[in-house]
Amino acid sequence: MHIKQKIFLPTLISSILCAAALWSLTGCFTTDKYHNKKHIDTIKKDIGSMHKDIDRVLGLDEPSPLVEEQ
Repeated sequence: MHIKQKIFLPTLISSILCAAALWSLTGCFTTDKYHNKKHIDTIKKDIGSMHKDIDRVLGLDEPSPLVEEQ
């Protein structure tokens, strides 16, 4: 039983710290859910744009010329 407590406490603390880090990821989270939603939407838009940029650089946004059409 004592071993489970040794594992549980660090896991709990790290989980709380991770949740706090994610909560404050955009810098100014408040208790206003509409304000926070705007931040989350901005993050989603930025991640989508980054994904498109990476696909463009890697040449994945266009069909590959190496694939034969059926």
